[in-house]
Amino acid sequence: MSQNIEAEEVNRLSYDTDKLRYEIFSKLENNWLFGYDDHKLWIPQLLQELVGSPIQSMTGNKTAAVEGSPRGKVCILSIDGGGMRGIIAAQALAYLEDALRRKSGNPNATIADYFDVAAGTSTGGILTSMLFANDGTGRPMFKAADTLKFLAEKGKKIFNPSGFLSRLSGVAPAYSTKSLERLLKACFLRPDGKSLTLKDTLKPVLIPCYDLSSAGPFLFSRADALETENYDFNMWEVCRATAATPGFFTPVSMTSVDGQTACTAVDGGVVMNNPAAAAITHVLHNKQEFPFVNGVDDLLVLSLGTGQFDRTYERTHVRGWGSFQWAKPMMKIVLDGVSDTVDHVISMAFGDNRHNYVRVQAMGLPSNTVPEMDDPSSWNVKNLLKISEDMLKQKSMETVPFGGKRLLSHTNAERLEWFAEQLVLEHRSRAIRKTPTVVLKQSQTTTATTTAASSPYPSSSSFSE
Repeated sequence: MSQNIEAEEVNRLSYDTDKLRYEIFSKLENNWLFGYDDHKLWIPQLLQELVGSPIQSMTGNKTAAVEGSPRGKVCILSIDGGGMRGIIAAQALAYLEDALRRKSGNPNATIADYFDVAAGTSTGGILTSMLFANDGTGRPMFKAADTLKFLAEKGKKIFNPSGFLSRLSGVAPAYSTKSLERLLKACFLRPDGKSLTLKDTLKPVLIPCYDLSSAGPFLFSRADALETENYDFNMWEVCRATAATPGFFTPVSMTSVDGQTACTAVDGGVVMNNPAAAAITHVLHNKQEFPFVNGVDDLLVLSLGTGQFDRTYERTHVRGWGSFQWAKPMMKIVLDGVSDTVDHVISMAFGDNRHNYVRVQAMGLPSNTVPEMDDPSSWNVKNLLKISEDMLKQKSMETVPFGGKRLLSHTNAERLEWFAEQLVLEHRSRAIRKTPTVVLKQSQTTTATTTAASSPYPSSSSFSE
């Protein structure tokens, strides 16, 4: 009798856990995403019921997250915002891409070959757009190392001070809008002269901003751009919008390529500095492109932070502060707080499958090493590069539901190595798996090239230096 009661209790707890996960991501979906309430858009075509074949692990005695999964796992990349601190995330991306090349045996392997969905906010949105921009041959325009070089070398063009008189008047933003726009336009202009739009990304991308005209978050999405031109925007404008930090840059007044959808945007970091939850809910509810995803068990998620700095404030120090003194500290507190909250929610939702969710973050740095988000000086770039290298050597931290954070035995570099192994294993298994893990929407004009990009093994027309 007691055994039956215990079994019923276990089943009830399992049901309650699944219900909690669904409610968490449904709430995030309702708050942050749009366009997915029309079920006609997301019902896949009738698929023949197939059973996938389990494969042996590449990891020897190690437990592989994707081993034996008949449906496979959708691979998600998320990159936080953080201004010049994006160098920390870019360093992690460069390390991961190098690991993918070593483990796959393919010297041309790129981040875009192994992730099915990518989301990025602010600087993270720029990095995401660069990594998944189609060069016209089905290959990405940039490698991960290029994004690190871009931030380190072009930071002064991103944060180029406005004219002295404009700044002195107090009515102009701190940095030149024209300088940033010129840089982004050049970045997303293909050699054939085409200016890229959201449709021209290799895989689904999600990039948030805050729309002042509707007083709510707005999510730029490749899936929506392929559905209707009303939601297709120029990539340079998307990046300009997600990075339009209030006080740093002017808001962006932009329209879709067909002129039907308007948006007055500021930095997505004010509402979604860590976009991992948006990416997860997009996959869970997008049954057209991800037909066999039933829950977080079918996901493999990598979330990259841009540095968590332990700057503390004593009451005696801040009790006399006014709005001027609080301006910059509050920006850091809000951005880090939002990112941490999302990290906690996702860790709770993954529960026993928390190993499928990897968060890489530079943690525990003393306040005297805190780099400014808008400082592109050679000294600050050198400091950030040093921090990013130290981050790889740091012991990784993991969020424990209702238990704060705990120090793991593995370094961030070791966790990236493990994650690269899982990505390679997953994509190799897709070659023999009967059930399609991902059925991506294709642009009518770029079907051939984007299909080529979905393979983890690049064609001969790979990105050139």
